[in-house]
Amino acid sequence: MHIKDAFEIRDVEAAREIVRAHPFATLVTEDLRATHMPTLVDDDARGLAIVGHVARADPVADSLSGPLLAIFHGPHGYVSASWYASETIPTWNHVTLHIHGTPERFDDAMPVLRRTVEHFEAVVEEPWSLDRLGETAREMADQVVAFRLDAESWHAEAKLSQDKPADERARVLAGFERPGPYANPRLAAAMRGFGA
Repeated sequence: MHIKDAFEIRDVEAAREIVRAHPFATLVTEDLRATHMPTLVDDDARGLAIVGHVARADPVADSLSGPLLAIFHGPHGYVSASWYASETIPTWNHVTLHIHGTPERFDDAMPVLRRTVEHFEAVVEEPWSLDRLGETAREMADQVVAFRLDAESWHAEAKLSQDKPADERARVLAGFERPGPYANPRLAAAMRGFGA
């Protein structure tokens, strides 16, 4: 991924926050097989690491012994050239993270499945639990492959008009905050978080 210096995220905690806020990853294998699955930050890792799972029947599962790219798309949206005071071209603002590594497959998927369900159910008024399924949960766990991906390298970008003058950034921010087809409160919040 090509990243201009002005947009590069170098802080590992900021990268973890991208995963936490946007956990649905695109996983791409060395042989260009791809799938889309929820992941979690592995908070026990010293660096950047994620855990996740794929269906055993998914062709990606067969390729989890080789290099893997996990792509996370944060908020993103179209920036109309009409939002600028000066003459320029339209662009796309976005927050994106790529994690490269070789995954470690787990023999037992149940701990990752349990952790995933507990994580996403934690905000539900009456959280659901895998325990409700009894032995069926174990049968389901046998149908998936769980993995951990430690980042051998990672690249993150927050292209949020930081290369524009303050008045132009304010106009872009207003474009995302006003009602209309390109209203994008999450992208506006990301811009504010990065100093717009």
